[in-house]
Amino acid sequence: MFRCLPLALCLATVLSAQSSPSSLTQDLRWRNIGPANMMGRIAAIDGLDSDWRTVLVGSASGGVFLSDNAGVTWRAIFDDYGSGSIGSVAFYQADPKIIWVGTGESANRNSSGWGDGIYKSTDGGESFANVGLGDTHHISELAVHPTDPDVVYAAAIGHLWGTSGSRGLWKTIDGGKTWQKLSNGLPDDGKTGATDIEMDPSNPNVLYVGMYERLRQPWHYQSGGANGGIFKTTDAGATWTKLTEGLPLGEIGQVDISIHRRDPSILVAAVETDENLPDGVPGSGVYKSMDAGATWCFLLPHAVRPFYHGQIAIDPNDPNLIYVVSRDFKVSKDGGKTFTSRWWGGGGDDHDMWISPTDSKIWYNATDQGAQRTIDGGKTITFLNNMAIGQYYAIGVDMRDPYWVIGGLQDNGIWTGPSNSREPRGILNMHNTWVGEGDGFHSQVDPTDWRTAYFVNHVGFAARLNVETREHRFITPTPETIVNYVDHVDPSCRETATRYTISPGEHWFFGYSPDRPKLPPQFRFNWSSPLVLAHANPRTVYFASNYLFRSEDRGESWRIISPDLTTNDPNKRNASESGGLTRSVTGGENHCTIVTIADSPIDPAVIWVGTDDGNLQVTRNDGVSWQNVAPNVPDVIAGAWVSRVEPSRFVKGRCYVTFDDHRRDDMSPYAFVTEDFGATWTNLTANLPDGSVYVICEDHENANLLFLGTEFAVHASLDRGHSWMRLMAGMPTVAMHDLVIHPRDGDLIAATHGRSIWILDDLSALRQWADQGSKEAHLFAPRRATKWVQIRLGRKQPNRMFRGKNPTRGALLTIHLKAASDDVRLTIADVLGNTVRTLRPTGKPGINRVVWDLRVAATAEELEDYRRQMLATADNVQERISDKEAFKELRSRIEAAKSTRQIDSLRKELVENYGHLASGQPLFGQRFGRREAAAGSYRITLTIGGKVIGTQALTVREDPLLR
Repeated sequence: MFRCLPLALCLATVLSAQSSPSSLTQDLRWRNIGPANMMGRIAAIDGLDSDWRTVLVGSASGGVFLSDNAGVTWRAIFDDYGSGSIGSVAFYQADPKIIWVGTGESANRNSSGWGDGIYKSTDGGESFANVGLGDTHHISELAVHPTDPDVVYAAAIGHLWGTSGSRGLWKTIDGGKTWQKLSNGLPDDGKTGATDIEMDPSNPNVLYVGMYERLRQPWHYQSGGANGGIFKTTDAGATWTKLTEGLPLGEIGQVDISIHRRDPSILVAAVETDENLPDGVPGSGVYKSMDAGATWCFLLPHAVRPFYHGQIAIDPNDPNLIYVVSRDFKVSKDGGKTFTSRWWGGGGDDHDMWISPTDSKIWYNATDQGAQRTIDGGKTITFLNNMAIGQYYAIGVDMRDPYWVIGGLQDNGIWTGPSNSREPRGILNMHNTWVGEGDGFHSQVDPTDWRTAYFVNHVGFAARLNVETREHRFITPTPETIVNYVDHVDPSCRETATRYTISPGEHWFFGYSPDRPKLPPQFRFNWSSPLVLAHANPRTVYFASNYLFRSEDRGESWRIISPDLTTNDPNKRNASESGGLTRSVTGGENHCTIVTIADSPIDPAVIWVGTDDGNLQVTRNDGVSWQNVAPNVPDVIAGAWVSRVEPSRFVKGRCYVTFDDHRRDDMSPYAFVTEDFGATWTNLTANLPDGSVYVICEDHENANLLFLGTEFAVHASLDRGHSWMRLMAGMPTVAMHDLVIHPRDGDLIAATHGRSIWILDDLSALRQWADQGSKEAHLFAPRRATKWVQIRLGRKQPNRMFRGKNPTRGALLTIHLKAASDDVRLTIADVLGNTVRTLRPTGKPGINRVVWDLRVAATAEELEDYRRQMLATADNVQERISDKEAFKELRSRIEAAKSTRQIDSLRKELVENYGHLASGQPLFGQRFGRREAAAGSYRITLTIGGKVIGTQALTVREDPLLR
């Protein structure tokens, strides 16, 4: 059983008495390194009718962004609220300072997050308040009254993974203080939600709503129900009538509606219905009404993944322009008589479209690859690549110096980029490199050879990559490469659920060639199949389907080292009919698969495996025998997804395990530890807030230090899971799908599913934490500092360019204060004991991080030279000064200054008042430039109120490029 160390017994009290979790970690700030290339699903876009340059973007899992210059620059306005998953955004057009946000995207993906209701801003996005509907989870659309800011309709599609919570159409008449569910004539069966709500632009009492029933399960997606369809009200929602004339009968699935702004009697709708209807019976596709919904005609058969792409738009100015917003984007220019494919390049997997009501050639598109804008009707398209909203699944790091991060993204392949670009402006998109196509997942780099990387792409296709040449080699286990294939696989198996079929012309995975491995039907690979390198030997690779594979030659050959480790439930392992009304089998519904693997860093014969159907398997003899220890774990309902296994680096029998049961509509956190190979377990959720747990990792140096990533945040524990504190300074609310600690540099790297990659530099303070909370103050041993060379790329574009943050230039010095103090000093001395710099931290309670920029204080000679320069230049302008006494006083202050900083301040005063010649040239030259410290050893001393608290050594090195 778990036994708390003495530290664990007292730490919760220390944190409560000395530093709240927020104050303890307030200076441990994350930095975003991007990338912001065209990536990241956009769920919703709304523009300002009176000025198309003002636009709102709702990211599917990365928050809300606002631009007032058509996307040249963006402001993230929703980073600090309850959820980063966004379903709808809307301006109150009469006063754009009023902004509505519906959280919880409505794309219905297997990877979709969820929201916590509706938010409202009355100050242009400077702040938001949650105004309710928190248990709806997914708000698909908002309709705002054109003249009354208090009247809003919200289409809530409801929980994706269950029928709990609220769903349907809701209305507020008091600005969100209260909400009423509208149901007089609308389905109210606890299963059917609202997928769209559209208001007649000429009469706000007339509205149309699309009702939709859907349910996702880990192994199946069901789209459609008997109560779905299009409904209309003419009395502001008091009563509703289902529209049927000309529309499909029977079960209805996804519905989206668009009204022509200038003639609201014209409507178009995208409607999903049964794909197996008799010939001649209109099915899924585009319908049009010319009489305000009384009758409809069928225009176009169209059913391309409607659960994900069921959107449509009619041009606000020209009723003949109809856009079918989809992966298979179609456009009609003649009112629906004929349709053609989009004529603009790029994009794909589109989700929303906003067309300017003042100029039909101006529109914005929301796609899986980010946002697009055109101002010439699609002749040219601008990708708005300056929002870092990448949806990462898993990442790896290499051992270059500085190191690079590689990772797989939703619908955007595999990318790798530096943790430090050396470019003064930061880490730009051009620093990041594409290395693989398709949906990207697990990625690893050989720690002994950064040129050799591995990654997994889309349901079990694994490859080894030469990072320099981009040469790929498929290494997915096949009957030809598995040495013991016949010993484990039944050749008579007919099941084909895991074969992901690609139609002709769609061989785009990895960016080339249909010559991908043919996967045996007996191997069930997860949507995100795990691949890891062995701790003891990076040439040894583990990969998993429902079996565990091991290669000892970098994937050239494989051996199956387990039986089927899943429940192998025949009712859940075949997703071939998933989709409901429209078959949709993409691999995202594959079930009874392995989702997490880890071998012990202490004993390579110990391997842990977790499955998506609740099995937690361990072998202690290198795969000879396995034991499912999941039944021993308390407080978890059988069958919960095992999201991460983390064997300890310190104790052989210890393993941390997290479960994620949100796919069965349970969003509670589950985290456990065993000390005896799974025989007994201790619950570690303690004070964790609600939110599914995706990852847990143990620090490499401090056995008590753990990190945990959830749907909403990163949390840290200093007492091995006994208590947790939020570790989110500088980080937006976003899903944390992976956490990695760099093995050399000790940085914590977060792969977010919605805001790209973030780094918390230098874990030294947390690693060294022991009893510092009870001390007056403490100085932590600093990490080595580097004099990074600056390499400018020479580009001058000031805007529309993403700039990720490089690590702060200089040495990070960290102290902990029990109480606030205004007399804190850090003195830096060289090896001879000479003080080269004195820093004065602000002295907040908790952890304080101070940056020494590696500049040294001026020598006495330099100070005097600078003083003489300022006095001489001041004397040169004395004739201009009418107030001779003021000049005399200023000159005296220069003479009395004791530091270059004081003289700099006086120089600024001179420049502001007298600092330019008639020609406009500056009179006083440049401010004093501090010299940079030489590489070598230094001594840091912390004093408070003149009392020496502690000292630590610091090493400063040259940039490795200069070796």
